[in-house]
Amino acid sequence: MGTPKILNADHWGQFSAQNALDIIENVPEFTLVEKPSERGLSNATVNILINGVPSIPEHSSPQAYLKQIPIDQIKRVDFYNTNHPYSVASQFSQLINIITHKNNSQTTLYTEFAQQADKVMLDNIALKIAMPWQGWNHQFSANSQNTRYISTADIYEQTPDNIANHIGDESYKEKDKSHSLSLTSRLEDQKNLLQLTINNEKNNYHESTRNLFSTNSKQLFLENTQKSQLNVGVDWQYKGLSTWQLHSVASLRNMQDKTHTHATFFNSTTHSRPQDSSVFMQTQNWRELAAKVILSQPTHALSPELGIAYSRNELIASTLPSEAQSPHYISSDIQEIRYEPYVKLQYALNQNWQVYARINAESAKLTTQGNDSFEFSKVYIKPFVRLSFDNKNAVSISATVKQQVKQLDFEPFIASEESNYDRAFIGNLRLKPMKYDELEMQINYIPNTLVNINLNTFFQWQRDIHEYTLLSDTEVGIGNAGSAQYFGTDLQITLQTDKIVPNSRLEMTHTYRHAIFNDSITGKRAITGLTPQQLNLDFKQDFNALSWGVHYQKSHVYTEYYYDEIYTEKTAPQLSFFTEFNFNTTTHMRFNLTAFGRDKTEFKRQVFTLNRANSLLRNHLYYDVAKPKMSLTVTLKL
Repeated sequence: MGTPKILNADHWGQFSAQNALDIIENVPEFTLVEKPSERGLSNATVNILINGVPSIPEHSSPQAYLKQIPIDQIKRVDFYNTNHPYSVASQFSQLINIITHKNNSQTTLYTEFAQQADKVMLDNIALKIAMPWQGWNHQFSANSQNTRYISTADIYEQTPDNIANHIGDESYKEKDKSHSLSLTSRLEDQKNLLQLTINNEKNNYHESTRNLFSTNSKQLFLENTQKSQLNVGVDWQYKGLSTWQLHSVASLRNMQDKTHTHATFFNSTTHSRPQDSSVFMQTQNWRELAAKVILSQPTHALSPELGIAYSRNELIASTLPSEAQSPHYISSDIQEIRYEPYVKLQYALNQNWQVYARINAESAKLTTQGNDSFEFSKVYIKPFVRLSFDNKNAVSISATVKQQVKQLDFEPFIASEESNYDRAFIGNLRLKPMKYDELEMQINYIPNTLVNINLNTFFQWQRDIHEYTLLSDTEVGIGNAGSAQYFGTDLQITLQTDKIVPNSRLEMTHTYRHAIFNDSITGKRAITGLTPQQLNLDFKQDFNALSWGVHYQKSHVYTEYYYDEIYTEKTAPQLSFFTEFNFNTTTHMRFNLTAFGRDKTEFKRQVFTLNRANSLLRNHLYYDVAKPKMSLTVTLKL
């Protein structure tokens, strides 16, 4: 079992930390990692726990959530560079566990105001109340967000001879309004740790795109999505079984999702009446019941652990396609039942070397009903072995070998549309999960007190990958498309620059991704959804009452391969600035300025005749400029 590096008030007092995120950002050896959220209770999605429990909501930004945990509620932070003892986050090598104070009463108000395109709005307001009562520690949270994004774009159409013609202008507006209420109650004694959680979220997303063409015709795309979610969870740990410990978790989740998209076209002579219009509507109802039981003996030399996870998910969807001549809804019902027993062993070979081994046996049954019916049952054996080295000084290394089955996303099973890009996809009720073998290595090197280098690299051999493909004579959707090789690195270098600028540091993060897929249409290419390179630079200087910093993100390219189209996004370089003030022990203020450059993001659509193997039909180019945005955040401890 690894020994954590313990961070307490003496540590974070050196840089005037105000919240949990400030502490984590000042641990140069640590890299925050987010994994895609999965159904059930198999894994945490972030390598940060709170009191040993995955408490960061799956659909929330970890950074935003950690900002709202004030420093006064934190007792200490345990940082594990390797070999942490928490099975709920076993897929992560590094881990941080935030330990909060017991019996600590505090009320914190968090407000954020923003200005974009001459409009001032209340972006976010959050209230957190921590209160002990009857031996329990209760934490109530209420959060309301009303974020907006505004941009304009020039629209070009490019011929196969690369002759670009300006054909119109675009005005884009996005508004995301959400409200959430949550209550976490925690009871702890020498033998028991019980945590109860209830969380309710509602979200209303609205998107408006208005295109005005040089021919004096207009297009208007409106999309509205309403979501609601209720989560109830129980987490119980019992340490009264002599040498064994019992850990059981259960959760119940209910989600509802309603989407309405309206596309309207006006020609140059009938601006008052639409020449053509289409409507796409879809409702989704998703229910999940999940439970997990773990029996472990952490004091044994092998740290044995036995567990089993169970989950039952059902998605019922009703879809009205835009091309439907009459109100004819397509019904889809997807059900999944999974059992996943596992056994884990962990052994210290000596004071520097440790080995961790786990084997999971996943039994999954998937049943789909709609225009077609399909049932799929399979048992997967998923081994996981990690060998780690830590000399407790300058170098730590971990190497992981695993076989994995990626959990199916339910979205490809149902029809979907993207009206503003004239795309329509049918659901694939016969989709199977992607499987892959992975070799991963993580190296952390600290040659001296001024430099910290963290490198993570992996190689995957993927099978049954998901790509856009022809599912019928004329209809396209996501299907199993063969095998691919996927390689990537994540590099983070932190330099303490105190000798140049007092109390400062410079951080560079670089991400590289490469894939080889043998496409049946065009031959070898990358997989869809790939961003080859990303580079970020951060500079920060801290004082007792003042901090400031600059963030730079280099331009990068994202690509998607559709059946008859190649879509790319080339983002503009982004430069942002922030400064923070501590007026006293109860009041904190932060000012942010983002997107104050005038560089344009390029959206490009290469549309081909029939499919990508044939001749290029036309190019659509959109040059988008985001409006600069200023925000002011005020945190009050009441």
